[in-house]
Amino acid sequence: MKNLFKKKVNPSSDDDNLKLFIENFKRVRDLGWVRSHRSHNTGIGKTLEDLMGVEENNLDEPDFGNIEIKSQRKYTSSYITLFTKAPSFPNRANTLLRDKYGIQNEDNPKIKKLHCSMFSSHFNNTYEKWGFRLRPSDTENKLFIDVKNLKSEVLDNNTIYYDYDVLKKTISHKLNVLAFVNTDNKTVDDEEHFHFTDCKIFYKCNFDKFISLISNDKIMYDIRIGSYKTGSNFGKVHDHGSGFRVKREDMRLVFSSVYDVE
Repeated sequence: MKNLFKKKVNPSSDDDNLKLFIENFKRVRDLGWVRSHRSHNTGIGKTLEDLMGVEENNLDEPDFGNIEIKSQRKYTSSYITLFTKAPSFPNRANTLLRDKYGIQNEDNPKIKKLHCSMFSSHFNNTYEKWGFRLRPSDTENKLFIDVKNLKSEVLDNNTIYYDYDVLKKTISHKLNVLAFVNTDNKTVDDEEHFHFTDCKIFYKCNFDKFISLISNDKIMYDIRIGSYKTGSNFGKVHDHGSGFRVKREDMRLVFSSVYDVE
């Protein structure tokens, strides 16, 4: 069951795109239970986007015209990824972080992996050796990733950063309109099924509020660099992207307003 809806989104018409999205979501909701189009957590978004007529791609663009789509199982406590973006400086910053601060990858001992989550108020504990934290600097207009040696308490790196202007552009582009869809889930004959039940439309993330939420530990930053587990790329580096994430109950704090689709 793919591409049920033939109308094309119009990137220049925000209101028309929103009306079309809501119309299509209601049709998907009315389908009831549908089989997942992919296994594991990525199956939720993949199934919803297929049914909404969104073609899968790797472009750094909103999913449905100007609308970013997020979906999650109704009773999960997982954080929601607002967007992923590599640091502005230095070039290939994620590779630098992985190679210097990562540990041996069990799938391929020749490469390293780095999995860590961090906030702003304190250094985390990564592999009992390194501490990571986010550090907003309004004077320098940069969001830094600081790394210290936990044993010596000496700062090891404070040169990796996001340029504020880059983050502003990304937020304006990706978080102008965000649709968050809840789904019930069940397993039938060892296959997961979803029923997409409700949707909230969030409007306009303000950059200053975004930085404030980082400073107050409401937004978490994730680095997820591992390896492919299956397929022809098994054992090769898999960079899931550096993600800014928030709890479901704190979504309202990120945006200026919210609308419940009835």
